[in-house]
Amino acid sequence: MTCIGMTFLILACAVPQPKIFYPFFVLIFYAFSVIPMILAKRFSPGSETNPKTEFALFLTAGMVLSAFALPIVLAHSGVITWLACALTLISNTVNYLTMLGYVMKDSEFDAPYGGMF
Repeated sequence: MTCIGMTFLILACAVPQPKIFYPFFVLIFYAFSVIPMILAKRFSPGSETNPKTEFALFLTAGMVLSAFALPIVLAHSGVITWLACALTLISNTVNYLTMLGYVMKDSEFDAPYGGMF
């Protein structure tokens, strides 16, 4: 599923205006958005919520929101076209839904009711 999302991201860089690679900056958010939850799960084992987990969720939500906001800001300022913005937003949606599905599937065996974290 992520191959489809990355295809949309590559099309966002190639189709509207060739050699405009600013949509690729969302890859930074893809890589960094999982780090807070990995660290929170590593340093606070157990299924109970605590401030570390809540702060990690806050940071993850901020990075996901930034990944959606970056192409909109770039399109609004005229750096990329709105078609590139739309393709990047489709790529973000596909990639983050894939990540969410993996987390839901992975935690299905830990929690009795299929809890997310």
